[in-house]
Amino acid sequence: MGLSVPGDVSVVGYNDIPIVSHLPTPLTTVRIPFDQIAARALELVIEGGGDQADVIFRAAPTLIPRRSTARPAGA
Repeated sequence: MGLSVPGDVSVVGYNDIPIVSHLPTPLTTVRIPFDQIAARALELVIEGGGDQADVIFRAAPTLIPRRSTARPAGA
């Protein structure tokens, strides 16, 4: 289609697999803290689940900016 990354479009991946930082245009990605999610899941299993209010857990993803996304003008 004649588009360029990041000139015309930005590309963002998910899960930050190791190879994406070594591509010809390193891929911006969203890193999910699976270690935190797994640790909380194990705690719930060990504790026996408990009240539904105890199950709510938020794990914040992290944006890893690389060259596959353009910076907005003035940024």
